Amino acid sequence: MHEAHGRGAAQALTTSSSPPGSSRPLAPWGAAGVALVVAACQTDPGLPSAQELAAMVQQTQTVSTSHEGPAVELMEGGTQRFAGTLYNAFREERAMETVRFMDARYRTPGSEGFQQALETIERDLRAAGFGRRAELELEILETELERPAWNPRRAELRLSTSDGGESVLHAFDRPSDPDRCMLPEGAPACDVSGDVALGLGDLRPGEILLVETRLRRDILLRAKRAGAVAVVSAGLNGYNLDPTGRERHRDAIHFWDLGSGVGLPVAQISPRSYQLIVDAQSAGTARLSLVAEVDQGETSTRTIVATVVGDSRPQEVVALSSHLEAPGASDNASGAAGQLENALSLVRVLDAGGLPWPQRSLAFIWGMENEEAELWLESQERTPVAAVNAVMIGESRAETGALPLLERYPDPGAVTTILPDKHTLWGSRDIEPEWLVPNGLSIIARCALVDVAEHVGGWETFENPYEGGTDHERFIESGVPAVLFWHFTDFTFHTSLDRVEMIDSLELRRMATAALTTAMAMADPEAGDLTRYLRSLDHERSLRISAAQGAGDAAIEADWRTWCNGVRHWFRVHCLGLDRSELPGPMETAEEL
Repeated sequence: MHEAHGRGAAQALTTSSSPPGSSRPLAPWGAAGVALVVAACQTDPGLPSAQELAAMVQQTQTVSTSHEGPAVELMEGGTQRFAGTLYNAFREERAMETVRFMDARYRTPGSEGFQQALETIERDLRAAGFGRRAELELEILETELERPAWNPRRAELRLSTSDGGESVLHAFDRPSDPDRCMLPEGAPACDVSGDVALGLGDLRPGEILLVETRLRRDILLRAKRAGAVAVVSAGLNGYNLDPTGRERHRDAIHFWDLGSGVGLPVAQISPRSYQLIVDAQSAGTARLSLVAEVDQGETSTRTIVATVVGDSRPQEVVALSSHLEAPGASDNASGAAGQLENALSLVRVLDAGGLPWPQRSLAFIWGMENEEAELWLESQERTPVAAVNAVMIGESRAETGALPLLERYPDPGAVTTILPDKHTLWGSRDIEPEWLVPNGLSIIARCALVDVAEHVGGWETFENPYEGGTDHERFIESGVPAVLFWHFTDFTFHTSLDRVEMIDSLELRRMATAALTTAMAMADPEAGDLTRYLRSLDHERSLRISAAQGAGDAAIEADWRTWCNGVRHWFRVHCLGLDRSELPGPMETAEEL
């Protein structure tokens, strides 16, 4: 199981006398309080003085206990202005209908299932007024595919044994069937049979190579040169092991993209089927027959952008992205459905006067992973100020073991990771020096998670340093602050087991609301938000510096001090509406990278 992030050191900050999720009064803020905080920000604050800390304790009702990470101040302002209203407006069952619709379709880029998912999103957006009202824009961005869309029609893998036995190991003839992942994306049509070879060293012309590793290109090329008529793989990743002990991964088929491929027939199978073949081979001779029908489809596809045009600062925009491809309910039907319901519910709330119209614009984006972000950034005439990415936001923790996570913008914790920070099994990656630009987006997102937890009466959430791998990376590379809401480690990730049965509708609602709450707090800041954000920043500062000192790492301590000072200034610009040219630049720590 994935260990809880931030447990221990973070809890030292959670001094609330009330249990998590309990009802508690909120500390008020006023003009005098804001003025005091603004005055304190005029100089380099360093750590709060004893007098400042005493004043904060006196004014503070409590801090968060629901989130494993730096504490968040619980008081009015910031994300608290949006979380409850947006959560109440979110139609949980309507979002699940969208998840079920998408889960029944094999959504590779440009495929029939992918296009059908786009069509239902566009239909629902237009019904809500997008594309028909000046303040609700709808844009369809056309893009050429690197290769024609790939549509799998049917496939069957049959095992014959030397004693005359015969059985179908895997088969599908509809895109909703359980074994639909058995053909990797890009696999060719075929009708082949051959005896089984259990390794490249034993492979003879006309045989089918069986491997327990993933379908790497070098294996396919070597098998083709050796005369194999097909390759069958039972490869899974280490994080695909069932954490519950029920060994459900033994029936999992890995989803894989062959890329350009090598023209060799291929199939993915489960570990259970792999063992059946090995046992049959040990008892005599195992022979496999693989039939696959596929066809090529469209050579272009679309990205949908639905924009709620801001009131007073419409040329500044916050992006909310969620890709469509990969044939899974969690990845990423949950993210796409959650963001669709976010867009629809936001319009209902704004039209009903439940929230004021945001100052900045909000752009909801659906399309191909990574390409959707790049395409939108290239076509954008507005100035992007932040991005919120939603991927794999609906996992049932009980079924999958996956934790609800906030992946932060690249900060010093992504460069040098010390407890309570901890990376997921996805793993860390190199950080470019120009990415280390202090901003408060991660704190705002953390506040959003906590506020949703407070509203629903308790919800345990976690966070991880930046790891990348999806749309938020494209935004960050373009200089746009971005965070990711996701779940990991999910043992069904990129397998045939990622189906709607693994989705928790309540978890989907909570995570989607946290994502939209973060975006709204970026789109509609107020001066009154500043006090709460700065107090939350001081909690992070204290935690990070204490952790660095405990680890004896003076360099990371200095980096966190510099980072937090920059974030303090960023919050002043954000909340007080100062000129964005006053925003801090990259930290001068490039030599440390």
